[in-house]
Amino acid sequence: MRKVGENTPAKNQLPHQVFSVSIDSNPRSGSKWFDDDGRPKRTGTVWTASAHIITAVIGSGVLSLASAIGQLGWISGPAVMLLFSPVT
Repeated sequence: MRKVGENTPAKNQLPHQVFSVSIDSNPRSGSKWFDDDGRPKRTGTVWTASAHIITAVIGSGVLSLASAIGQLGWISGPAVMLLFSPVT
């Protein structure tokens, strides 16, 4: 029986070999799978980027509208909405 911490193998066991495996995830040269920053290549187009920008602008506007009307009140809130509607 082996003692704890003893590195010699038992009778019917092979000695353990320690080895290391590493993969270079940030290649220095050009790669068809990774960008310059080591992240996977992006597959977006101008159309998908435009869609993301539009949804971000519309989403923040819709979410802030209720807060702005709530802070202005029932009289001045709708009045300001009607004033700014021709701008949009």
